[in-house]
Amino acid sequence: MAKPVYGGWVSFTAHLSLLKDYPVFKIGNRTESKTREFGYDVMYQNLSIDDILKQFSPKDIMITCIDKNYYKYLDKFPDNITIVIHDPTELKDPVIEHLPRFKIITIRKSVKKYLKDKYNINSKFLVHPFYPFEKPSKYSTVAKNRNISISRVDFDKNTDIIVEANDKLANIPGSNTVEIYGALNDLYVYHKLNNTNFKKYYKGRFGKTFKDLIELLSSGKHMVDLSSIKNDGGGTQYTFLEAIYMDNILVLNKKWVDNNPGPFIHNINCIVVSDSDELARVLKSNKKNNKLIINARKILTPHIEAKGY
Repeated sequence: MAKPVYGGWVSFTAHLSLLKDYPVFKIGNRTESKTREFGYDVMYQNLSIDDILKQFSPKDIMITCIDKNYYKYLDKFPDNITIVIHDPTELKDPVIEHLPRFKIITIRKSVKKYLKDKYNINSKFLVHPFYPFEKPSKYSTVAKNRNISISRVDFDKNTDIIVEANDKLANIPGSNTVEIYGALNDLYVYHKLNNTNFKKYYKGRFGKTFKDLIELLSSGKHMVDLSSIKNDGGGTQYTFLEAIYMDNILVLNKKWVDNNPGPFIHNINCIVVSDSDELARVLKSNKKNNKLIINARKILTPHIEAKGY
């Protein structure tokens, strides 16, 4: 129940569908008999809200994401359906109004805590589901020397810090700047990146396929994600899990790791930076640290099991 075609909402829905063999539906103006490509080897079907409510009981309905374009349907759903809340930005008044009627899943402990502290609403914390897609047979022999960012280019991703670090690395012999991929928030680009060298480092979007992820991350040494979200953090995002699965070293924002408890520990299973100077120092080092990769892999197990869904 949301318009975006990229990002965590899409990844969550696809991974859950693949792991649990759940069908995916979108609310449309009319019911269609054909299916359409959703992304990551998942198909979906458009159904009218009336047909959804006729075909499925409350226990079989899970809203995996919602934005303002679909608020009008919330009052049509019966009590005790399940809804997933990914981060605090989703907690707008029309959603809050209906949450007491629904079973709520939160995917980070910080979001669960915020929902309880701010609105006195209980939820069930479950980790992100992660589908272990097949890697090519020659994957382990690929040289891993690229620095990559694969998150959206947006305010909460702090892409401007990556650009600043890249400028500091650009003239250092032997240093690799961060290749920036991902969908653009045009407003963010206009306000924060227009007068920078962003275009020099930006490589465009990539497809919603595991093949695209493999091509990007198979030769990745560091995957840089500087996400920071108010009243959120500590836990996982799909960019983190994908990087771990593809044996990239995670470089994360200090604001994400320090403000909330979670599985990520500096110099144990990731590297934490607070600004562009620290990021540049990390990336100019050619030191190989397999310990971080090995320790990070331990994080994946509960996500692949995805118990509770």
